[in-house]
Amino acid sequence: MHIVKLEHNDDAALDPADPQLLMRGSLMLDGRHEAGCWEARRDGTWAAHLRCTPGWIVAPSRATLIERLACGA
Repeated sequence: MHIVKLEHNDDAALDPADPQLLMRGSLMLDGRHEAGCWEARRDGTWAAHLRCTPGWIVAPSRATLIERLACGA
């Protein structure tokens, strides 16, 4: 299992043209610097993009997203 840390970026980093985003930040796996990024969306879903894989991993909650990432999603 991986150690997952979701770093919160400054809210000024949000794109005002995208009203669906609530929070955004950097994704750390096993202490590596910025393995990808994550987003919290206004519809309640959480998503992550790993730089080493195509597409986004979408989950219904923060805890579920972290669990999927930890298990190597």
